[in-house]
Amino acid sequence: MHLPDALWAYINSSKSATGFSPFSLVYGTEVISLAEIMTPYLQVMQMKEKEKEKKVFVVEKYEELEGLDEKREEAQEHNRRYRRRMIEAYGRMTKERVFAEGKIVLKVTDYVGRGMAGPSKFAPKWEGPFVIREAHPTRYYCLTQTDGKDLMDPINGKWLKCYYA
Repeated sequence: MHLPDALWAYINSSKSATGFSPFSLVYGTEVISLAEIMTPYLQVMQMKEKEKEKKVFVVEKYEELEGLDEKREEAQEHNRRYRRRMIEAYGRMTKERVFAEGKIVLKVTDYVGRGMAGPSKFAPKWEGPFVIREAHPTRYYCLTQTDGKDLMDPINGKWLKCYYA
């Protein structure tokens, strides 16, 4: 029931990634709602005056459409800057983990790695300790248990953390 209202709000609101509303990027002008048409609104009154002078109206509308490409390029540049800021923010939050062979680490449990709910809220999220048997330059590691038993599958470094005894 509220889908048309939600879609109307979506196409009219400017997006943080582009700085423009989707409607303005497609049609080159902002939306005039029905309520704005019914009330004496400056833009509507100007449009009605221009409609009287058809040639002037057509020329101005054509100029608006020519400016649309510039507006879209500006939106793309705004989107590039927005994405660059998001990448920089993500880079500040994450730490690259590099482990050497022989280092003692903890491994994330399987249910956490798969994004599933745990057996209880008090269940441990890390298991181990394990010893790194092989460290590869592509940041995946082969682990062994402390008793010497090898784990079969290599694991990505993002699922490991240092163990401090």
